Amino acid sequence: MERTDNRFGRELSLVRIGAGLLFFQHGAEKLWGFAGARIVGFNFHSLFGIAGPLEVIGGALLVLGLFTRSTAFILSGEMAVAYFTRWAPRSFWPISNGGEEAVLFCFLFFWLVFAGPGPWSLEQVLHKSPGGPLQRKAGLWEGDVRTLLRAVYAFTFSLHGYRLMFGVLPALAGRRGAPAMPLDALPQAFGALQILGGLLLFIGLFVRPTVVVLIGEMLAAYFYIAWPRSIWPIRNGGDELLLYLLVFGCLAVSGAGRWSWDELRKSKSASEGMSTAVGNGQTSHS
Repeated sequence: MERTDNRFGRELSLVRIGAGLLFFQHGAEKLWGFAGARIVGFNFHSLFGIAGPLEVIGGALLVLGLFTRSTAFILSGEMAVAYFTRWAPRSFWPISNGGEEAVLFCFLFFWLVFAGPGPWSLEQVLHKSPGGPLQRKAGLWEGDVRTLLRAVYAFTFSLHGYRLMFGVLPALAGRRGAPAMPLDALPQAFGALQILGGLLLFIGLFVRPTVVVLIGEMLAAYFYIAWPRSIWPIRNGGDELLLYLLVFGCLAVSGAGRWSWDELRKSKSASEGMSTAVGNGQTSHS
Protein backbone atom coordinates (compact mmCIF):
# COMPACT_ATOMS: atom_id res chain seq x y z
CA MET A 1 0.00 0.00 0.00
CA GLU A 2 1.15 3.54 -0.80
CA ARG A 3 -0.43 5.10 2.25
CA THR A 4 0.68 5.41 5.85
CA ASP A 5 -2.10 3.59 7.74
CA ASN A 6 -2.18 5.80 10.88
CA ARG A 7 -2.30 9.03 8.90
CA PHE A 8 -4.75 7.56 6.42
CA GLY A 9 -7.04 6.44 9.25
CA ARG A 10 -7.13 9.91 10.77
CA GLU A 11 -7.75 11.53 7.38
CA LEU A 12 -10.48 8.98 6.61
CA SER A 13 -12.19 9.88 9.89
CA LEU A 14 -12.03 13.59 9.03
CA VAL A 15 -13.51 12.96 5.57
CA ARG A 16 -16.34 10.89 7.07
CA ILE A 17 -17.15 13.49 9.73
CA GLY A 18 -16.96 16.41 7.30
CA ALA A 19 -19.14 14.69 4.71
CA GLY A 20 -21.65 13.72 7.40
CA LEU A 21 -21.94 17.32 8.63
CA LEU A 22 -22.38 18.67 5.11
CA PHE A 23 -25.02 16.04 4.35
CA PHE A 24 -26.83 16.64 7.65
CA GLN A 25 -27.36 20.28 6.61
CA HIS A 26 -29.59 19.22 3.74
CA GLY A 27 -31.85 17.14 5.96
CA ALA A 28 -32.03 19.88 8.59
CA GLU A 29 -32.92 22.34 5.84
CA LYS A 30 -35.83 20.19 4.65
CA LEU A 31 -37.18 19.23 8.09
CA TRP A 32 -36.58 22.33 10.20
CA GLY A 33 -35.79 25.16 7.80
CA PHE A 34 -32.12 25.23 8.76
CA ALA A 35 -30.22 28.38 7.69
CA GLY A 36 -33.42 30.13 6.62
CA ALA A 37 -34.71 27.50 4.21
CA ARG A 38 -38.31 26.60 3.38
CA ILE A 39 -39.51 23.65 5.50
CA VAL A 40 -40.49 20.58 3.50
CA GLY A 41 -41.32 18.31 6.45
CA PHE A 42 -42.09 14.59 6.33
CA ASN A 43 -43.77 13.26 3.23
CA PHE A 44 -43.11 9.59 2.68
CA HIS A 45 -45.13 9.64 -0.56
CA SER A 46 -42.43 11.65 -2.34
CA LEU A 47 -38.70 11.15 -2.86
CA PHE A 48 -38.02 14.71 -1.70
CA GLY A 49 -39.96 14.13 1.53
CA ILE A 50 -38.14 10.87 2.27
CA ALA A 51 -34.79 12.58 1.65
CA GLY A 52 -35.04 14.81 4.72
CA PRO A 53 -35.14 12.04 7.36
CA LEU A 54 -32.55 10.01 5.42
CA GLU A 55 -30.17 12.96 5.33
CA VAL A 56 -30.59 13.82 9.02
CA ILE A 57 -30.29 10.25 10.30
CA GLY A 58 -27.65 9.21 7.78
CA GLY A 59 -25.60 12.35 8.28
CA ALA A 60 -25.67 11.92 12.05
CA LEU A 61 -24.63 8.26 11.84
CA LEU A 62 -21.70 9.19 9.60
CA VAL A 63 -20.56 11.92 11.97
CA LEU A 64 -20.68 9.46 14.86
CA GLY A 65 -19.09 6.67 12.84
CA LEU A 66 -21.86 4.19 13.58
CA PHE A 67 -23.10 1.62 11.01
CA THR A 68 -20.87 3.50 8.57
CA ARG A 69 -20.71 1.04 5.70
CA SER A 70 -24.43 0.22 5.60
CA THR A 71 -25.37 3.89 6.04
CA ALA A 72 -22.98 4.98 3.29
CA PHE A 73 -24.38 2.31 0.95
CA ILE A 74 -27.95 3.54 1.44
CA LEU A 75 -26.99 7.22 1.07
CA SER A 76 -24.96 6.51 -2.06
CA GLY A 77 -28.03 4.87 -3.56
CA GLU A 78 -30.20 7.82 -2.53
CA MET A 79 -27.83 10.23 -4.29
CA ALA A 80 -27.74 8.09 -7.43
CA VAL A 81 -31.56 8.01 -7.59
CA ALA A 82 -31.75 11.76 -6.95
CA TYR A 83 -29.24 12.47 -9.70
CA PHE A 84 -30.85 10.37 -12.41
CA THR A 85 -34.43 11.38 -11.59
CA ARG A 86 -33.98 15.08 -10.83
CA TRP A 87 -30.77 16.39 -12.37
CA ALA A 88 -29.57 14.21 -15.26
CA PRO A 89 -32.61 14.86 -17.53
CA ARG A 90 -31.71 18.58 -17.65
CA SER A 91 -28.20 18.21 -19.08
CA PHE A 92 -25.42 15.64 -19.46
CA TRP A 93 -22.86 17.72 -17.54
CA PRO A 94 -23.13 17.65 -13.72
CA ILE A 95 -21.96 21.27 -13.29
CA SER A 96 -24.67 22.41 -15.74
CA ASN A 97 -27.63 20.31 -14.61
CA GLY A 98 -27.28 21.19 -10.89
CA GLY A 99 -26.39 17.65 -9.85
CA GLU A 100 -22.67 18.07 -9.17
CA GLU A 101 -23.10 17.83 -5.40
CA ALA A 102 -25.23 14.68 -5.73
CA VAL A 103 -22.46 13.08 -7.85
CA LEU A 104 -19.77 14.04 -5.34
CA PHE A 105 -21.75 12.70 -2.38
CA CYS A 106 -22.69 9.52 -4.27
CA PHE A 107 -19.12 8.47 -5.05
CA LEU A 108 -17.75 9.61 -1.68
CA PHE A 109 -20.33 7.51 0.16
CA PHE A 110 -19.65 4.57 -2.15
CA TRP A 111 -15.94 4.80 -1.26
CA LEU A 112 -16.81 4.82 2.47
CA VAL A 113 -18.56 1.47 1.98
CA PHE A 114 -15.11 0.02 1.27
CA ALA A 115 -12.90 2.33 3.35
CA GLY A 116 -14.94 2.03 6.56
CA PRO A 117 -15.29 4.57 9.38
CA GLY A 118 -11.67 5.14 10.42
CA PRO A 119 -10.31 5.14 13.98
CA TRP A 120 -12.23 8.18 15.25
CA SER A 121 -15.63 6.49 15.32
CA LEU A 122 -18.08 4.86 17.69
CA GLU A 123 -17.59 1.60 15.83
CA GLN A 124 -13.94 1.63 16.79
CA VAL A 125 -14.75 2.46 20.41
CA LEU A 126 -17.46 -0.18 20.75
CA HIS A 127 -15.89 -3.07 18.83
CA LYS A 128 -12.13 -2.40 18.64
CA SER A 129 -11.81 -5.09 16.00
CA PRO A 130 -11.17 -5.14 12.24
CA GLY A 131 -14.74 -6.33 11.62
CA GLY A 132 -16.16 -9.49 10.11
CA PRO A 133 -15.08 -11.26 6.91
CA LEU A 134 -17.37 -9.10 4.74
CA GLN A 135 -15.86 -5.88 6.08
CA ARG A 136 -12.33 -7.20 5.64
CA LYS A 137 -13.08 -8.28 2.08
CA ALA A 138 -14.57 -4.84 1.31
CA GLY A 139 -11.45 -3.21 2.73
CA LEU A 140 -9.29 -5.05 0.20
CA TRP A 141 -11.05 -3.11 -2.57
CA GLU A 142 -10.52 0.31 -0.98
CA GLY A 143 -7.57 1.22 -3.23
CA ASP A 144 -9.51 0.35 -6.37
CA VAL A 145 -12.58 2.34 -5.34
CA ARG A 146 -10.34 5.25 -4.31
CA THR A 147 -9.10 5.25 -7.91
CA LEU A 148 -12.70 5.60 -9.10
CA LEU A 149 -13.34 8.37 -6.56
CA ARG A 150 -10.22 10.23 -7.69
CA ALA A 151 -11.19 9.98 -11.37
CA VAL A 152 -14.75 11.22 -10.82
CA TYR A 153 -13.67 14.16 -8.65
CA ALA A 154 -10.90 15.05 -11.13
CA PHE A 155 -13.36 15.02 -14.03
CA THR A 156 -16.01 17.20 -12.39
CA PHE A 157 -13.35 19.57 -10.98
CA SER A 158 -11.80 20.09 -14.42
CA LEU A 159 -15.19 21.08 -15.86
CA HIS A 160 -15.04 24.26 -13.78
CA GLY A 161 -11.76 25.10 -15.50
CA TYR A 162 -13.39 24.84 -18.94
CA ARG A 163 -16.26 27.02 -17.73
CA LEU A 164 -13.88 29.61 -16.31
CA MET A 165 -11.49 29.67 -19.29
CA PHE A 166 -13.90 29.39 -22.21
CA GLY A 167 -17.32 30.35 -20.84
CA VAL A 168 -18.85 26.97 -21.67
CA LEU A 169 -21.09 24.65 -19.60
CA PRO A 170 -23.38 27.33 -18.14
CA ALA A 171 -25.43 26.49 -15.05
CA LEU A 172 -28.92 25.50 -16.23
CA ALA A 173 -30.29 24.43 -12.85
CA GLY A 174 -29.37 24.14 -9.19
CA ARG A 175 -30.66 24.43 -5.64
CA ARG A 176 -33.10 27.25 -5.10
CA GLY A 177 -31.36 30.39 -3.85
CA ALA A 178 -27.87 28.84 -3.88
CA PRO A 179 -25.13 31.24 -5.06
CA ALA A 180 -22.52 30.36 -7.64
CA MET A 181 -19.75 27.97 -6.64
CA PRO A 182 -16.62 29.90 -5.54
CA LEU A 183 -14.44 28.11 -8.12
CA ASP A 184 -16.48 29.81 -10.86
CA ALA A 185 -15.90 33.27 -9.38
CA LEU A 186 -12.08 33.12 -9.52
CA PRO A 187 -10.06 35.06 -12.13
CA GLN A 188 -10.05 33.42 -15.57
CA ALA A 189 -6.40 32.36 -15.34
CA PHE A 190 -7.29 29.89 -12.58
CA GLY A 191 -9.23 27.91 -15.17
CA ALA A 192 -5.95 26.65 -16.64
CA LEU A 193 -4.90 25.42 -13.21
CA GLN A 194 -8.19 23.57 -12.78
CA ILE A 195 -7.95 21.94 -16.22
CA LEU A 196 -4.33 20.86 -15.78
CA GLY A 197 -4.85 19.76 -12.18
CA GLY A 198 -7.96 17.80 -13.12
CA LEU A 199 -6.12 16.05 -15.95
CA LEU A 200 -3.16 15.08 -13.72
CA LEU A 201 -5.52 13.75 -11.05
CA PHE A 202 -7.60 11.86 -13.59
CA ILE A 203 -4.59 9.89 -14.86
CA GLY A 204 -3.06 9.69 -11.38
CA LEU A 205 0.20 11.51 -12.14
CA PHE A 206 2.00 13.67 -9.53
CA VAL A 207 -1.12 13.34 -7.40
CA ARG A 208 0.24 14.53 -4.06
CA PRO A 209 1.88 17.79 -5.26
CA THR A 210 -1.12 18.46 -7.53
CA VAL A 211 -3.68 18.22 -4.75
CA VAL A 212 -1.55 20.41 -2.46
CA VAL A 213 -1.64 23.19 -5.07
CA LEU A 214 -5.37 22.74 -5.71
CA ILE A 215 -6.14 22.72 -1.98
CA GLY A 216 -4.43 26.11 -1.69
CA GLU A 217 -6.55 27.46 -4.54
CA MET A 218 -9.76 26.12 -3.01
CA LEU A 219 -9.01 27.45 0.48
CA ALA A 220 -8.46 30.91 -0.99
CA ALA A 221 -11.70 30.63 -2.98
CA TYR A 222 -13.70 29.51 0.06
CA PHE A 223 -12.49 32.13 2.51
CA TYR A 224 -12.37 35.05 0.07
CA ILE A 225 -15.56 34.32 -1.87
CA ALA A 226 -17.85 31.87 -0.02
CA TRP A 227 -17.24 32.73 3.64
CA PRO A 228 -18.31 36.42 3.39
CA ARG A 229 -21.68 35.30 1.96
CA SER A 230 -22.65 33.16 4.97
CA ILE A 231 -21.05 30.95 7.59
CA TRP A 232 -23.20 28.02 6.44
CA PRO A 233 -21.84 26.09 3.43
CA ILE A 234 -25.35 25.26 2.27
CA ARG A 235 -26.00 29.00 1.91
CA ASN A 236 -22.64 30.32 0.71
CA GLY A 237 -22.24 28.01 -2.30
CA GLY A 238 -19.33 26.18 -0.71
CA ASP A 239 -20.74 22.66 -0.25
CA GLU A 240 -19.13 21.21 -3.36
CA LEU A 241 -15.89 23.04 -2.70
CA LEU A 242 -15.64 21.56 0.80
CA LEU A 243 -16.26 18.07 -0.58
CA TYR A 244 -13.39 18.57 -3.03
CA LEU A 245 -11.20 19.79 -0.16
CA LEU A 246 -11.99 16.72 1.95
CA VAL A 247 -11.26 14.22 -0.81
CA PHE A 248 -8.18 16.01 -2.15
CA GLY A 249 -6.83 16.22 1.41
CA CYS A 250 -7.28 12.45 1.72
CA LEU A 251 -5.46 11.91 -1.58
CA ALA A 252 -2.57 14.03 -0.30
CA VAL A 253 -2.18 11.53 2.55
CA SER A 254 -3.20 8.22 0.97
CA GLY A 255 -2.00 8.62 -2.58
CA ALA A 256 -3.72 8.11 -5.92
CA GLY A 257 -5.14 4.64 -5.45
CA ARG A 258 -4.18 1.34 -7.01
CA TRP A 259 -4.66 2.30 -10.68
CA SER A 260 -2.59 5.38 -11.45
CA TRP A 261 0.56 6.49 -13.26
CA ASP A 262 2.15 7.21 -9.89
CA GLU A 263 1.72 3.56 -8.87
CA LEU A 264 2.98 2.34 -12.24
CA ARG A 265 6.11 4.50 -11.91
CA LYS A 266 6.66 3.25 -8.38
CA SER A 267 6.26 -0.40 -9.43
CA LYS A 268 8.65 0.09 -12.33
CA SER A 269 11.27 1.70 -10.08
CA ALA A 270 10.93 -1.15 -7.57
CA SER A 271 11.31 -3.76 -10.34
CA GLU A 272 14.40 -2.02 -11.74
CA GLY A 273 15.89 -1.78 -8.27
CA MET A 274 15.29 -5.47 -7.67
CA SER A 275 16.82 -6.40 -11.03
CA THR A 276 19.89 -4.30 -10.26
CA ALA A 277 20.26 -5.92 -6.84
CA VAL A 278 19.97 -9.41 -8.35
CA GLY A 279 22.51 -8.52 -11.05
CA ASN A 280 24.98 -7.19 -8.47
CA GLY A 281 24.54 -10.33 -6.40
CA GLN A 282 25.27 -12.58 -9.36
CA THR A 283 28.37 -10.54 -10.24
CA SER A 284 29.75 -10.80 -6.71
CA HIS A 285 29.34 -14.59 -6.75
CA SER A 286 31.03 -15.08 -10.11
